[in-house]
Amino acid sequence: MRALVFLLVLAGVPRLPLAAAPPQAAKLVPDSPAYQEFKRLVQEYVKQQRPATHLRSTKNRKEIQERQRALAQKIRETRPNAKQGDFFTPEITEEFRRVIRETMRGKNAPNVKKTIKQGEPLPSWKLEVNGDYPEHLPLTTVPPTLLLRLPQLPPQVAYRIIGRAFVLQDTEARVIIDFIPDALP
Repeated sequence: MRALVFLLVLAGVPRLPLAAAPPQAAKLVPDSPAYQEFKRLVQEYVKQQRPATHLRSTKNRKEIQERQRALAQKIRETRPNAKQGDFFTPEITEEFRRVIRETMRGKNAPNVKKTIKQGEPLPSWKLEVNGDYPEHLPLTTVPPTLLLRLPQLPPQVAYRIIGRAFVLQDTEARVIIDFIPDALP
């Protein structure tokens, strides 16, 4: 049988597939220059903000809050002129808005919207770079279908959703690094 298949291949007879090949996964994160720049900015931020030595683990809530405040203060000191748009530059914002819009309007839109869990509205609270992520505000779930289409982040930072804004947050210090206002429809 092998000899027959070999001879057919040599003779130029088209082969029939013995088994269907698994479908190739579509590349979900575009390799755009904007995404590359965003990843570079995030990596640079992480390098600047994290000390080389690791602190011992603790379950003491007071000690955790003290570390969080100290790290937040350090971030503010190293980024005193931080402003909206430092990470989400116009090009990066345009790319993120496009992906968010496509995800929120696609065939999975109802499920995507259900995944986003919002806390109570904060009418008097204003989103601010270098500001604290509100302690009482739950950490919003960003839909996996959206996360798959965005650049992957190191564990020190995370995407969040506050109202209609798309936020980049320092996870340990709970500091808002940058945001895109009115990113969600």
